Amino acid sequence: MASIKAQKAAAPKYMTGDGDFVMETDKVVLGASPGVGTPAAADTIDFLIPAGAQVCDLSFYLDDCDTAATFVFGVGYRAATTGSSLATNATYFAAAGQTTGQAGGRLECAFKPIKFEEDVYIQLLVGTAPTGITGNPEIHIIAGYNCPGVK
Repeated sequence: MASIKAQKAAAPKYMTGDGDFVMETDKVVLGASPGVGTPAAADTIDFLIPAGAQVCDLSFYLDDCDTAATFVFGVGYRAATTGSSLATNATYFAAAGQTTGQAGGRLECAFKPIKFEEDVYIQLLVGTAPTGITGNPEIHIIAGYNCPGVK
C-alpha cells in the first residue's frame, strides 16, 4: 500500500482566527511524468487538513482516471502522524464503491461536520485500481472548514 500525497500535503498549514472559514484546494496528478503513476488497490491519495479544522463541506473533481471502468474508492480520514490515538475511518465522507473517477465528474460528499484536534489526511482509499491511465488526469479536493482551533 502506498500513500500518494497531494501537492500541498507536505507544506505546513496554519489555523486562522476562530470563526474564520477556509476553502482549501489541492490536487494530485496521476499518470506518467509529471504525474505520480497509477494507484493500486489499497493505496491512499492523501490531502492534508490542519489541526483545529471543523470540516463542513467536501467535494472532489476528478478527470477521467481510468481507460476502462474499474476504478472505485471510498473517502475517509486518518491521522497525519504515526502514534496518534485518532482512529482511521476509511468511509466517513463517502462509502466505498465511488465510481466518479471512471469517466470524470464531481463527487459531493454528504456527512455531519467533524472537528479534528490534530492534522489529518482526507484520503481516497482505492478499492479497485484503474485498468490504465491516459495522459495526466487530476484529482482535485475542495474542502470547506470552520476554524475554531485546537482545544
